[in-house]
Amino acid sequence: MPSETQVAIIGCGKQAPKHISGLRSVPGVRIILADACPQFARALAEKEGLPWVDRVEDVFSDLNIDAVDICTPTPTHFELIKSAMRTGKDFFCEKPLCESTEAARQVAAELRQSNSVGMVGYVYRFAPVFEMGKQLLEGVPKTGISDVLGPIWLAILRIGGRGSHQLWKHLRATGGGAANEMLVHMLDLALWYFGPVRSAQLLGKKLLRPSREIQGKLEEVDAEDYILAELQMKSGVTVVCQADLLTPAFTQFVEVQGGNGTFMGSIDPAMPSFVFCNREVDGWKQGRTDLHFGRVNLFEAQMSSFIHAVQTRSEPACGSVNDSVRLLETIEMLQENSVRA
Repeated sequence: MPSETQVAIIGCGKQAPKHISGLRSVPGVRIILADACPQFARALAEKEGLPWVDRVEDVFSDLNIDAVDICTPTPTHFELIKSAMRTGKDFFCEKPLCESTEAARQVAAELRQSNSVGMVGYVYRFAPVFEMGKQLLEGVPKTGISDVLGPIWLAILRIGGRGSHQLWKHLRATGGGAANEMLVHMLDLALWYFGPVRSAQLLGKKLLRPSREIQGKLEEVDAEDYILAELQMKSGVTVVCQADLLTPAFTQFVEVQGGNGTFMGSIDPAMPSFVFCNREVDGWKQGRTDLHFGRVNLFEAQMSSFIHAVQTRSEPACGSVNDSVRLLETIEMLQENSVRA
C-alpha cells in the first residue's frame, strides 16, 4: 500500500471544501487543487493552505497524481472521467455520474477495461441512520420482506432545500435542477434499499420560482425546482420520491411502512428517527424505539471509503459506477413515463 496518495480536486466551488475536509481526515493523502478558472483554485488554495495548478490539463499530465476528485457541474463529468481513465488515474465524481444513461454505460464499460477505480458521491449511504435502515431492509430486494418490519408495502423519500447558491444549479444547460441536485440522492437510497425498478412514473415536474436572487443578483432560471416520482420495485414495494429546491429550511426523511412496523430515518437532527414494531422481533421491542446517532462527518466517511478503494485496488463499498448506471436508467424511465401536472 502506498505511503502517500495524491488527489487532485477539480472544481473549487461549494463542494470542494467539504471534500478537502474529508480527504484531510485520511492519513497519507496529499491534496492539489485545480479549476477551469484558475483564480478560483488559487483563492481556495490560499485559504486552505494547499498547492494548486493553473490548468486542469496539468492534473492529467502529472504522473505523481494518483486520483482526481471531480466537483464540477454535471455536463463536464464525462470528459473529465475519460481523461482520468486515459491517463491511468482513479476518479471520484460528484453525483450524478453523467448527463445520460448512454454516457454512464460508456464510463462503466471503459472502467471495466481499465485499471482505474471509480466512485460516485452518494454521500447519504454513509449516514448511520440509513445504514441502520439498510440492515432492517437487508432481504427486501430479493423477497420484499424485512425480518423486522415484515412485508414492505410503501416507502416515502423526501428531500427539500432552498437552493440559490449558484446560478448553474438552476439552469438546464449546466445540469441544474431538483432532479440532479436532490432527487438522485433519494433514488439512490431507494435502489439500495429495495432493489431494481420494475416501472417508474414521473408524476410532477415544475418550475415554481422562475426568478431567484443568487449571490445578490436577481436571475431568471429554467431548471425544475419541484419533482415527484413513483417507482414500482421488482420486490413489490411502492416508492414515492419527492425533491425540491424550494424549502427554506433543509428537510429530509425516509419513511418505510411494513406489515409489522415502520422505519423512519433522517439526517436532519430536528426530524425523528425511530423503529416501530407491532410485535417484538429480533431484539426490537414492541412499540417505538427512538434512534440516536452521534454527529458523523459524512464526507470524511465517504472520502475515506474512496481512498481505501484506491489503496486496496478494490471496488468501492458504496457509490459504484454500476450503481450510478442503474440510477440513470431509472431517471430515463421517469422521463419516458411522465404524467403532465
